[in-house]
Amino acid sequence: MAYKLAMQLKLAIKFNQAEEKAGYKWLQSFLRRRTDLSIRKSENTSTARAKGMSREVVTKYFQDLESVLTEYELFDKPGNVYNTDETGLQLNTKAGLVIAEKGSKAVSTISPGEKGETISVLACCNAEGGYLPPYCIFKGKNKKDEWSDGMPPGSQIQMSEKSAYVNSNIFFDWLRNHFYPRKGSGKVLLLLDGHTSHTSNVEMLEFAEQHDIILFCLPPHTTH
Repeated sequence: MAYKLAMQLKLAIKFNQAEEKAGYKWLQSFLRRRTDLSIRKSENTSTARAKGMSREVVTKYFQDLESVLTEYELFDKPGNVYNTDETGLQLNTKAGLVIAEKGSKAVSTISPGEKGETISVLACCNAEGGYLPPYCIFKGKNKKDEWSDGMPPGSQIQMSEKSAYVNSNIFFDWLRNHFYPRKGSGKVLLLLDGHTSHTSNVEMLEFAEQHDIILFCLPPHTTH
């Protein structure tokens, strides 16, 4: 940009004509003048995310959200507006503190494994800040009672033979047996991402419609 601007203004410069760039000396001088700027390491963002997070998509989302909140008179009912998402957690034994000789190079504690098993946790809260108890998905067939020790009251552990990921049947179970008994009275809005596990079960969609649960998907590639 600096090179093109200099060419347009017909300035006498020593920029790189072959690469059409201003060069590092110009950049250093520019940064000295602009103390509010600095060189930062950027993070990779996929093309899908960059395109998904467009002004048009985000504007339409908030317009649709406003329309739903207005239609069902939910603007003054933050306890009836929920958001849910799942996250993966790793179960590993955290090593504690021990007393050892100064200068010891190897201070170890025996644990079942260096990397623990990964589980999924479905979390949900409303706009008032009220949280539902966590709903945890473990890979396996048989559940052990001691796994619930120390968990918040009302927490639930769901076993899944194939994997610890949320699927459409598990999400339906969460909606019907975990979310619905705890939701506020009247219509509630549940914001969630449009993953297939949240949108592909016809029984789940019918249940939501019959029990005053409005499912509202966030735009794709924008939940970051």
